Amino acid sequence: MNSDEQRLLQKAFSAKDNARLNDILARDEKKTDSLQSLIRELEKRFWAGVICIGLIMAVCIYGMISGHRDSLISYGIVLLLGSAIVYFVIPMNLAWKACKFRRRNNDGLF
Repeated sequence: MNSDEQRLLQKAFSAKDNARLNDILARDEKKTDSLQSLIRELEKRFWAGVICIGLIMAVCIYGMISGHRDSLISYGIVLLLGSAIVYFVIPMNLAWKACKFRRRNNDGLF
């Protein structure tokens, strides 16, 4: 375990999360990604996920407010399924921890 992995364990990530990050890095055939670049990418994906979920919620709220009461169940299903898809396509748990880690560490190493 290198020093970057130890810092991740100390600050925000669990051993299971760390193993998952290493699995993601192992999938890179060209070995161009590093742990630092993966953390930065996860932070970007977190904000993309927040925007996607916000847009889904805005559409559902607009539909509910604008008088489409007969489609209330449909809007609820779209909200649940859309949020679930975003949550699993963008690993939001890891992305949130990466965002939190990057905010806590302002030393420029990550």
